[in-house]
This record gives sequence, structure tokens and C-alpha cells, in this order.
Amino acid sequence: MASLMLILDRRNRFFDYKILMYSNKGFMRIVFKGFFYMLGLGCCLTAACNSASPEAGKDTIAGEYLFQSEGDTINMALQQQKDSVFGDLKYAFSGKDRNIGKITGLLKDSLITGEYSFVSEGVTSVRQVVFRLTEQGLVEGYGEIEESNGKMVFSDIDHLSFDHGMILKKK
Repeated sequence: MASLMLILDRRNRFFDYKILMYSNKGFMRIVFKGFFYMLGLGCCLTAACNSASPEAGKDTIAGEYLFQSEGDTINMALQQQKDSVFGDLKYAFSGKDRNIGKITGLLKDSLITGEYSFVSEGVTSVRQVVFRLTEQGLVEGYGEIEESNGKMVFSDIDHLSFDHGMILKKK
């Protein structure tokens, strides 16, 4: 083992402490290896703690969802990061213009509440959307709407209807 020696120098009425280490290559290798192992372990632990993987036991809602019936189609591709959701949403109802746009929102208590920005007949619009997560898939909520700050929003989000039977099933 390397020996350590403490030397006191007297200069200007103050003491300076100097630590001298006698050279021992084996000891230095062990110190440096230990330092780099600890540095690597610290990096691995930091990366593992900061990863955006879903929590164990929780299912993600990310994926493709589809409703099709009698010429009507609703298609949604969702991505999820923690409680935020975003993706593409397309409505194609028989006899009506298509709506193709983006959805962004938050997932809380089995409800996705967000905004749908879309283009229809060359006009860009924004409206509030709410989807309930059920065992069968996603069900969109409908209710009275009003305009607020250039967006269509629900008058009372607590009184939405989810019983219309259009269930977007996960592919």
C-alpha cells in the first residue's frame, strides 16, 4: 500500500498542509478502476431512473383505434408520454366531408380530454374532445357545445353522453 505523509510548512505565520503520496502503481490502478466503475454505475442508474418507460403493471393506451359501421369511419393513432396523449384523428362519415387532424390531450381517470385541430373544406378549426377509456376501447363523449376564444368547447364537460355505441377498438 502507498504511504501517506503530511508535511507542515511554516510560511508567513500560517501553516500549509501538503499531502505527498509515494508512488505505487498497483495502488493507483485500483483507485482508478474503482473510480471508473463507480462512474459507470452512476450513469447507468441515472439513465434507468430517467427513462420514459411505462410504470410496471400499467397498460399504455398508445396504439391504433378504429370504428367502422355502414360507411362511417373514425380512425385514431395515439401516442402516450406519461399522462399526455397526442396523435392523428380522422373522421369520415357517409355523406359528409372528411375531418383530418391532430389530437393533443391529457389522460386522467380513464378520460382523455383534449383538443382536436383539423381541416375541413379548407378551413382549420379547433374543438374540444373527450374520450372515455373502456374495456372495449375508446368512446367519444358528446354534449352541448359553445364557442370560446375561437374554439368549440363543451358547455358542461360533466354531462357528456358516451352511450351512442361508436366504440373505437384497438387494433
